[in-house]
Amino acid sequence: RSEALPVALLAVLKAGHAFVPLDPRHPAPRLRQVLETAQVKALILPDAQLPAYAEGLGVLPIAIDGPAAPPAELPEVAPEDPAYVIFTSGSTGAPKGVEVPHRAVVNCLASMAAEPGFGAADRLLAVTTVSFDIAILELFLPLITGGAVEIAATEEVLDGFALVRRLQRGDITVMQATPTLWGMLLEAGLQPAAGLRILAGGEPLPLDLARRLMVGGAELWNLYGPTETTIWSAVNRIHPEDAVISIGHPVANTELQVLSPGGQLLPVGVTGELNIGGAGLARGYFGRDDLTAEAFRDLTLDGATRRLYRTGDRARRLADGTIELLGRGDGQIKLRGFRIELGEIEMALRTVEGVAQAAVDLRAPPGGDKQLVAYIVAAPGADPAPESLMRALEQRLPNYMVPARYVRLEALPQTLNGKLDRKALPAPEGMDGLLQPRDITPPASPMEERLAGIWAKVLGVEAVSTTETLYSLGADSLTVFRIAARMLDAGLNIEARDLLTHPTIRELAAFAAAREGDGAASSRPSLKSFRHGARREGAFAS
Repeated sequence: RSEALPVALLAVLKAGHAFVPLDPRHPAPRLRQVLETAQVKALILPDAQLPAYAEGLGVLPIAIDGPAAPPAELPEVAPEDPAYVIFTSGSTGAPKGVEVPHRAVVNCLASMAAEPGFGAADRLLAVTTVSFDIAILELFLPLITGGAVEIAATEEVLDGFALVRRLQRGDITVMQATPTLWGMLLEAGLQPAAGLRILAGGEPLPLDLARRLMVGGAELWNLYGPTETTIWSAVNRIHPEDAVISIGHPVANTELQVLSPGGQLLPVGVTGELNIGGAGLARGYFGRDDLTAEAFRDLTLDGATRRLYRTGDRARRLADGTIELLGRGDGQIKLRGFRIELGEIEMALRTVEGVAQAAVDLRAPPGGDKQLVAYIVAAPGADPAPESLMRALEQRLPNYMVPARYVRLEALPQTLNGKLDRKALPAPEGMDGLLQPRDITPPASPMEERLAGIWAKVLGVEAVSTTETLYSLGADSLTVFRIAARMLDAGLNIEARDLLTHPTIRELAAFAAAREGDGAASSRPSLKSFRHGARREGAFAS
């Protein structure tokens, strides 16, 4: 996350190629699987050292800060040529690559420049990981309109207080984030004021959160769109008097249709599956014609045949013509903006030694945030520990797909036709089958005791081991922020980024003691700024 990021992406596109964004925090086996599936030819890196997960694949390493090559003759790029391939969770157990053409990207950016609107006077704060397709809007929309983009460092994104301070300087006019992140910023003291255009999307926007975001006069927009239809497909300006949060109307050159299982148009108020068509459609799934044929279909509606993408989202059309979402009709969920196929996690669990059957669901404990819960049926004679299950999953799945809690069941509940009955899976709170860590290393110092108390309270558990990492305890980015906030309230000079480099209580206590001993002052990473048309030596500012 630096000024090199948009430079690298633009260079790939100008050279006539497509980029595949990777998150280096993902497990190495998953990254290798993506490289193999996408048939990647080159890997742009901080240096020319090829990582172990790319060895033997014939991938050319390119150093982002290497010596400049002579200007090349640039090829002509056609609208249907692929611009990027982004991999999303797949229900078959492997991620699938959505291949998006230049035509779709240009359509989305041009539409978003008009509504919600972005111009040369605007300045956007980019906070999204590049492996999430909405980051493409953050990086490119300011550049095609003559505006400016500031790229927040990873440590800044995890530190809600730092983002609040940055936003309250007043020169940021647009920021895009998931409702989860916007809620975190409100907890950190954000008071959105007039002059800030808030873009919220990636997951449902709760009505109470929307109203809190608009108290100070900020402009709020609700956005919706799957990766397969290129970033955003629907926009809706939210007003304080709104009683329902709908996804609004389609972006330019896009259609939203609510259809029956047989592909027939449904009248106003009747629930069906949301289908999307138009200029934003992806080419399909890279190298998976079978999956493409399932998700994209040609339908004749009102006498005209068009290609439509089946979103899997249940929806209904309201009397004013806008669309209201009503949840999913399959095993896909959204967690903090990330699209997750529960089947992919379940398949990974079933490969772990000692696990006979597995199911995963999204649950919210009383007064807490939604989290993934795994339900395990052990193999005969096996006794899998939650630590071993977590560690096995961390080798295969991104952190946001690793369940936070594990419940032992004698058998998984089934429907009358023998399928998994997710609705019958018991709530994990207070259950005898809830698997707890086997070995809890108790605090060995007053500082460790203070930290353990804070962690346990935020995580909602009785005790935590001082040698377990925060993420192995089921924490996510929102949890990291809340722990950092509690530590600040307790007078501890510890920032959210310190939790990343010192992820256990034992390590963090030693770090905190050393910092208190030498009186080290807090320092913050800088934000990188990039404006269209600026000269290279003056384009970036700290």
